[in-house]
Amino acid sequence: MNIFFSKLLEDNANVFESPFLIWEMLTMLRIGIKGESALELDNFLRSNAPEIEITANDLESLRTRYMLPADMKTNCHTNGRILTIANRIFINNGTRLKQTFIEALQQQFACGIQEVDFSARAQAAATINTWVSNATHERIRDIISSHDVGANTQAVLTNAIYFKAKWQHQFETIDTQQEYFHLNCDENVLVPMMSQTMNIRYAHMPNHNAVAIELPYRETDLSMLVIMPIEASSWTDLVSISQLKLSKVLEHMVFRKICVKLPKFSFNCTINVHSLLTQFGVRGIFQASQDFDNMIAEHASNFSVSKIIQEAFINVTEEGTEAAAATACCIDGPVYFDETFNANRPFYFCIKNRNLLKLFDGCYRRPC
Repeated sequence: MNIFFSKLLEDNANVFESPFLIWEMLTMLRIGIKGESALELDNFLRSNAPEIEITANDLESLRTRYMLPADMKTNCHTNGRILTIANRIFINNGTRLKQTFIEALQQQFACGIQEVDFSARAQAAATINTWVSNATHERIRDIISSHDVGANTQAVLTNAIYFKAKWQHQFETIDTQQEYFHLNCDENVLVPMMSQTMNIRYAHMPNHNAVAIELPYRETDLSMLVIMPIEASSWTDLVSISQLKLSKVLEHMVFRKICVKLPKFSFNCTINVHSLLTQFGVRGIFQASQDFDNMIAEHASNFSVSKIIQEAFINVTEEGTEAAAATACCIDGPVYFDETFNANRPFYFCIKNRNLLKLFDGCYRRPC
């Protein structure tokens, strides 16, 4: 969700998120609420996230190709799969969900259901964290703490995505050299810079002060799109680039022989989705109300969302890319050689599929 990018870049040198997971979380949550809270979420999803346009056919394709079945253990039968998506709602012992809500989550998102005792804070948090850790191959281990749940917690809605793929054109480690990465006009730092020449799709977009390359992954329709300012970038340049429609970028792309230089990098990012949503007008779900009647089978008054958080991880090497992200929503209730593409300055990137669905996106500004 690129709408979050300008806010995230204000506080983070490097940003990485899964806009798909945030869309999916809010869409699942939307099924269970009504009233003013539902209208706020509808407005946000419709007006502020136009780049996430998933049709019923798209969702069915994701469910059948990538989503783990609701009854499958996330640490089983996933070896060798390039991309997996898992969804689960943890409900408090004794809390009853409406059957229509359960059926919608299972049919559309292959969402599993698991009962826990949230009054046993440490054990409940450990159960959720173990599921997330398994779903992300241990890349996201502590999505919540024992302080996030308790006797008043009625449900925690979670989703996770894991991606690991090799480049179609792998970089040779012998060609990786220490080179300068330009943080800004006055500050440089040495980084391990991968390098190779390859025939890939390249775009030169002077009207947007940007160049772009598409790096495909092996045995999949997924690829990494890297978009970089032509000249030294400012914060506003990166924000502008992150807002470009992927379809517009791809319109400019042609196959070229490119000398590509890309830094190896790895970092984690934590996003307070709760705080960001309130800044964009979504407030009702965070206030105690009866708007959760479509989710909870009985006594759904004074329910609210107490926390929505996302943890994400990215690792880019000569071999390929590993990425993972998980989101938790706590619900409480009473109770390049024609050209050279040298990524030696801040850049935006995303991992997408053939239909231009952003599964991950990020911004790399400062080597860790």
